[in-house]
Amino acid sequence: MKRIKKRVINTAALGLALLVTPTLTYRSAINTYAQAALTADEEAKIQAFLATEPQNNDTTNLGKVKVDQSTTGYTFPGVNNYTSLFKTRGQKITLDKDYEFTIDNGDHAGKTVKVKDWANVKGYLVNSMSDSEPEFENGLDKYMFTDEVTLIDQADGSEFTVKNAVLSLEGEEGYRMFDSLWTDRYVFDLPVEAGDTRFQPEIEDASLIPLYGNGYWTLHATVTEMVPYETIVKVDESLKTGEVEEDVAGVLGDKTGKYDIMYSPYEDLQGDTYKQYTSDVIYADLLENVDTEPAVNDMLSKPWGDATVTDFTSSPATNRVLRVGIDYTHFVTEDGTPVTVSGANVDKKFGLKDKENFEGYEYVTTRTEANGDRVHVYKKASATPVAPSPATPTTPAQPEAPAPVTPETPAQPVAPAVQSTPKTGDAGLFTSAFMLFTGMIGSVGAFVTKKKNSK
Repeated sequence: MKRIKKRVINTAALGLALLVTPTLTYRSAINTYAQAALTADEEAKIQAFLATEPQNNDTTNLGKVKVDQSTTGYTFPGVNNYTSLFKTRGQKITLDKDYEFTIDNGDHAGKTVKVKDWANVKGYLVNSMSDSEPEFENGLDKYMFTDEVTLIDQADGSEFTVKNAVLSLEGEEGYRMFDSLWTDRYVFDLPVEAGDTRFQPEIEDASLIPLYGNGYWTLHATVTEMVPYETIVKVDESLKTGEVEEDVAGVLGDKTGKYDIMYSPYEDLQGDTYKQYTSDVIYADLLENVDTEPAVNDMLSKPWGDATVTDFTSSPATNRVLRVGIDYTHFVTEDGTPVTVSGANVDKKFGLKDKENFEGYEYVTTRTEANGDRVHVYKKASATPVAPSPATPTTPAQPEAPAPVTPETPAQPVAPAVQSTPKTGDAGLFTSAFMLFTGMIGSVGAFVTKKKNSK
């Protein structure tokens, strides 16, 4: 599948997103290779997904993309400021005679009335509202529409006011086909303007509308709803944390329906309440109906009237598929095997972590793999020699003084017996005898000297 490599970087939501999880803290932004930058909401959702420590190939759905439905640039000006497309088409006229009318419908049906201050009553020529040029058959049928008119009851002279009235007038030849006056003909004040390109009016014969209340005209509308795609995110551990690549670009779908609309609010609506059914309301109802994928000839019935489906087509959306990177932190020895503690391997950890200390190992270095993983390398700790304890110095032994020898009275010499070579152990006895003899000689010498000096 061809990968889109256009690089777009979006940092709008990064500050908030990094508060969600520290996973991407080593990068300043999510690097996106896609048709469009990630929105702040999408980035936050990806961060929240990564905070769950997903595994390779895990997926999540970021939801539907926000779609701004196509518009024509037209804005309805409000119920107090619009001009009905019928009035835009109609020729402005003034009541030309003091006619007498018979009210054809409504609460005052059957009354014979005249128009108060008739010369100042203004309105629109209904016949001129048709698609074709005004054609008065034998010059007989001619009608005037006015928003509001005050009438005088010819029976008792009482006055009352009616709205949205259509008055039957004399034709070019001075003949009136009817003497009727119809009330509540809301259609001529339809809250759809001629400048609203969402609707195309087709008015066959407007002069028949007063008689029948509706019919002989149609609103055509083509309604298209853009169908949003969803964004699917898949974990790819071959990418680095913070990298997002797009495998499939999202494509919006659409649903298009064509309608023929018969605008015919209920005639029992009081006052101006019919104005609530504006062009915006009608279009919104059609748009909602298109979402249900109607069939041709299905009919939508609403308080503003009926709409018939004349055509419907649709195409599905293509979901956007993104791959997002993750990284791990590994703790290994110099030969690539895992660090072992208490007989068990130290597992890799999700995300990029700082080095740790392990008993029996020395930290060597840290490297980063091509896929972004962080690897802390250790080696076995060296055996430490035990230093000998210093010896306690000893004081040299002092020689013992010889014990004093007490002189003894010399005994008569006895001729020594002939002895053989002394045995081991006899040497001490011989030495003692020699010392005794020497001491005796010394004592005699000292005595003789003292005696001599005393003379």
